[in-house]
Amino acid sequence: MIKTVAAYRSKFILWVLIISCYSCTSNPKQIGIQPYGEPDKAIINSVTKILKETYNANVIVLDKKALPKQAFVNIKSPRYRADSLLKDLLRHRPDSIDFILGITSKDISTTKRDVNGNIKQPEAKYGDWGIFGLGYKPGKSCVISNFRLKNTTPKTYINRIQKIAVHEIGHNLGLPHCDTDKCVMQDAVETIKTVDLAGFELCKSCLHKIN
Repeated sequence: MIKTVAAYRSKFILWVLIISCYSCTSNPKQIGIQPYGEPDKAIINSVTKILKETYNANVIVLDKKALPKQAFVNIKSPRYRADSLLKDLLRHRPDSIDFILGITSKDISTTKRDVNGNIKQPEAKYGDWGIFGLGYKPGKSCVISNFRLKNTTPKTYINRIQKIAVHEIGHNLGLPHCDTDKCVMQDAVETIKTVDLAGFELCKSCLHKIN
C-alpha cells in the first residue's frame, strides 16, 4: 500500500510538472504589429516570421492607422518624431498585447544625447536625428521605419527590416546594446553597414538576460 501511494504521488507530481511546462510554452509573449499607413505585406509577413522565431511569440497584426499629426516635424526635412510615436503606441496598445511594434514607411527621428543626457554636438546635426528604429528600454512599445533601408537588393532590404524589428523588441525586453560580434543587439553606430554585418539572432549573453 505504501509503495502504491508513493508511486501514485510520483506520477501526480510528474503530471503537474508536464502541465506546468506545457502552460509555459503554450502561452508565449503577445506582440502586436501596428502598421502606420498602408502596410506592405512583404514587410509585415517578414517581421511577423522573425519575431515568432526569435521570441517564441504570438504575433498579431493590428488594423492600420494614420500617423498622429502631433508627431510630425519639419526641422531639417519632413519626419515623425519616434519618441512621440512610442507614446502613441502605448496609449493605443490593447490590454491583450504585451509589446507593440509600430511600422512606418515615413522617416522618423529623435534627439541623440550623450552619456550625460545632453544633446550630442553639433546640435544642428543631432537635435533631430533620422533613425532606423527606437524602443523603450525596458518598455512596451517600439517603432521602426523602412525609409532609410531601401536602395539595395530586395533580400538585403527585408533582412534589414527583420534585424531592426528584433533589435527594438530586444530593447523592450530590457536588453542594452551588445558588443558581441554578429549579435543583433549591436549598436548601429550611425551606419546601415553595422546592421548588414550583424546576424539575425541574439547572442548567448542576451538570451540569458531575457530568459
